[in-house]
Amino acid sequence: MADLDPFFFKINTWSFTKHRVWTRCPRQYYYEYIAPYVRSGPVVSPEKIRWLKNFTSKYVVQGQLIHDLIDQQIQLACDNKPMNYFEAESVFAKKVASYRAIGGETFTESHNGEKIPDSFFTYILANGRTCLATFFAKWPEYAKRECLRHEQFDHFTIGEAGVTVKVDFAAKMPDGTIVLSDWKTGKDDDEYESEFQMAAYVLWAKEFYNKSADEIATELVFLKTGATKPFAFFEDQLREVREQIAREFAAMNASYEYGDFPARPAQRECLSCKFAEVCPEAELKRDRITG
Repeated sequence: MADLDPFFFKINTWSFTKHRVWTRCPRQYYYEYIAPYVRSGPVVSPEKIRWLKNFTSKYVVQGQLIHDLIDQQIQLACDNKPMNYFEAESVFAKKVASYRAIGGETFTESHNGEKIPDSFFTYILANGRTCLATFFAKWPEYAKRECLRHEQFDHFTIGEAGVTVKVDFAAKMPDGTIVLSDWKTGKDDDEYESEFQMAAYVLWAKEFYNKSADEIATELVFLKTGATKPFAFFEDQLREVREQIAREFAAMNASYEYGDFPARPAQRECLSCKFAEVCPEAELKRDRITG
């Protein structure tokens, strides 16, 4: 058994983010969540891994910027203070400009050798402005709801699995229904994984708010178009999700040995992976990698 820092076991939980990394590439999962805590005989030094974790995929950056700004505006609303679209848009534009000024050097793709074209920054600026405008246009309907929580880490357990969730916005309708909203800044996409994410949120909300499944509603809000995708879950569905989370967490923790986390190389995925530099199986031209 690998020798891991005891702190690993204090923070070792299942989350939807971990689920996505795990299903995409177990090797990436190892580097991201286990390698930083290996105390003896590491395949890659934990210091190197922690440094690589500072990079962020260009596909993640825009969404994170928008989420952060929306969260700040929601906090103002929850504190009964006025929201400000123009301030949010200005801050977003300045942040995009700062990334543009350094050519996206902190992007994972840039570190892995891809030149980030100026057109990319033009695109995310326009797309981000659209998302912000859509959010502010839709907010009046959300202002009628009682603000409960937003962008907070919450924890619960499923059997031996600790579970971490972070709901974008939880609110209560006048009739007492809890509504869990998740902002999406990319294309309208209602594939299964989004449904799985929302089901995990419902499992948390049932426990946290002591509500039944039919008293909890969920929705994906696509900020590029304003479309909304609602979900409703029955107890049988939620039971299956609980079982899937428990099985997946057990698989994630069946071993902490490097060799038990196989790579699933794919050119685009590897280019966006923080750890391509140290992964022998990454599908990259090695002369493009720096550092």
